[in-house]
Amino acid sequence: MILSPQQQRVVEELLPVAQIATDGSREGMAIMPRCHSLIVAPSGVGKSFVAREISKILNLPCLVLNVGSWVLLSNRSEAWTWTHIVDWVANLKSGGILVLDEIDKCAGGSEWSNYLRLEIHDLLDSVIQISVPLPNQLHDLLFENPWSESPDQTAPQVRGCLERVLRERVMVIGCGAWQSAWRGNARQMGFSNGGTETPPEPPSRAQILASIEPELRQRFRNSIILMHPMSKADYLCVAKSIEKIIPHNVLPAWTNLVEDAIQQAVESTLGMRVFEELLLQAMVMSRDVQNIKREIFRDPRLPMI
Repeated sequence: MILSPQQQRVVEELLPVAQIATDGSREGMAIMPRCHSLIVAPSGVGKSFVAREISKILNLPCLVLNVGSWVLLSNRSEAWTWTHIVDWVANLKSGGILVLDEIDKCAGGSEWSNYLRLEIHDLLDSVIQISVPLPNQLHDLLFENPWSESPDQTAPQVRGCLERVLRERVMVIGCGAWQSAWRGNARQMGFSNGGTETPPEPPSRAQILASIEPELRQRFRNSIILMHPMSKADYLCVAKSIEKIIPHNVLPAWTNLVEDAIQQAVESTLGMRVFEELLLQAMVMSRDVQNIKREIFRDPRLPMI
């Protein structure tokens, strides 16, 4: 697992919260500890990546939903997003991490965004609407009694148990940019720094809170995780970690390319994806392209020339 120093800090901060949210510690409590958490950061910093890493550390399943492509219950022509959620919950063997990526997309005054917010509010409140189709079978590890085969007889029980799992064994991590919270960067696609190495000035807590819908904000922990755009020191730290594990034949090309790539990443605020592109470029440069072409296009019936 390769993380930037900032990503490592966020993982360490959220890990104990995720453990409490998913290990059964909250079962039967009269006052439910609020564990759902918000991560606010510009694109490319690794918000959803951090959430997935937490699930890997805890060895828990992770469901990542992009709010921008959420399918409402009122849409009769496609599989509803809520259908995927209840199927995932029904198959949990212990706990799980549910990531709402680009959760800031639910803001706005359109009819779609209004209905979307209501469905997300229900999810965060562990409420499953009656119109949501329920699975016929549930994993029995979390429950004491077997289920009847008749869906009509068990629907209230099934819904109640699914809601209990959502409430006591699932942590929701919301990830969003909330561009309006970043002073001087709201109109810049990707939060570009305009060719300078100075990262965008992070918003204050008041600006972050003001940019989030109050009804959504109150369903998450009051402690909001703020991730800053990656600095040059962050990129260098990650690059050194990658250099320890990449193939030896790729390392010379990587070394030749990494300085310019990091400079471009700082100027364009590319985030962690710069290393994915850089590694591919280094691997391509390390191959003997002519031999690859001969191997691909030669007729197997003819000898190599």
